[in-house]
Order: sequence, then C-alpha cells, then structure tokens
Amino acid sequence: MPINYGSDTGKGFYKEEGLSTFLKAVESSIIKSPVKNNKVLLSDLWVISSLPKDLIIEVIKKYSSDLTVPEDINEIIDDRHNEIIWKKS
Repeated sequence: MPINYGSDTGKGFYKEEGLSTFLKAVESSIIKSPVKNNKVLLSDLWVISSLPKDLIIEVIKKYSSDLTVPEDINEIIDDRHNEIIWKKS
C-alpha cells in the first residue's frame, strides 16, 4: 500500500517507489545546503529538494550508513523540533 507523504491537507503525495529512489535527491540537497557550525538544517534540505520533510527524515534515517555526506558536516538537525536526525559516527 502506498504511503502518503506530506500533511493531510490534500497536498501530500503517494509514493510507490522504494525510498532508495529519493536517496540521491537528499544527498544532492545535503551537498548544496549551507553548513552552519558543521550542521545542516532540515528546513534547508526541504527548500533545496522540494521533498516533504517527513520523506527526507525517513530517507536519512533508513540510509544513514549509506548516506554520502561532505566531511565538514557532522549533524543534520530538524530545526523545527530541535532534534538530531543524523550524526556522523
């Protein structure tokens, strides 16, 4: 069954592809995003990629070990909820 991403305002979209399809888009947005104190903000990734925030979070958490991240980035943070989504190990 497809998963609805986005809020329930009717603006979400249904996806039937695997999450790996979105991995390159998330990695690309990480590379393009501004780095502040070795951190990248989820809101920046959202603006750059235009993907729903919950989809970005799910991709980052599922593929955290496979994620290609520049060396100067130590954390990806959900700035709205003040949570660390990804941390360099």
